Amino acid sequence: MAANVTQSIFDVTGAAGAQFIAMIIGAFLASAGGFFVAWLLDRMERKRQERSIALVCLDLLSSLGVLTRLAKDARARGNPYGPYTVRLVRSCMRDLNVYERNRERIADISDPDVRAEIYQCMARMTLAVEGILGESDIIAVTDEAIEAARIKGEMAKVDELTQQRQERCGRRDASFDFMMEATQNFCDPLSIKLRKVAKSEAQNLAAIVAANAQAAAVPQKMDD
Repeated sequence: MAANVTQSIFDVTGAAGAQFIAMIIGAFLASAGGFFVAWLLDRMERKRQERSIALVCLDLLSSLGVLTRLAKDARARGNPYGPYTVRLVRSCMRDLNVYERNRERIADISDPDVRAEIYQCMARMTLAVEGILGESDIIAVTDEAIEAARIKGEMAKVDELTQQRQERCGRRDASFDFMMEATQNFCDPLSIKLRKVAKSEAQNLAAIVAANAQAAAVPQKMDD
């Protein structure tokens, strides 16, 4: 009788232990599954954000490429820095302002080399565009000062202001060349890398838009 009771106690204890172990294993698997699902969803969200900002940067670079090439074409006709050329350069600044508003999202791109190239490219473009616009504004003011001095007969001041204007024009030309250099040496190669991040088709949007823009030639009088 005692042996039967002892045996039944061991049976109950063994069954309870097996259930307890099964509960522990089940809880562990459930927790591991939950962590894995959370990790997988987080990774998918990070990839989605990375692709999103890469597409934004890719569109900005394509737009900057189109605008700078149109500005280069406009610069070669009529007044090199007439209203049309200046408007195109100001459009570049608006695109750069879009980049500044999304700058914190660049951190979503996992490749540090690509992030560094984005910062470098946008910094160069910003410096170049600000240089062109800044010098253009100062040159316009200088032209007014030269005209006022000429009316007053202050020829010494006219000569001084004219020399300053020539220096400003040289700086503006250097800034424009720097902008075109940045487009060719930084924006275009960076676009190739961003297409891989964004998983975008290998299409050159800038070339397509520029080709279409050539069909509608800009009247020369717009840059007079």
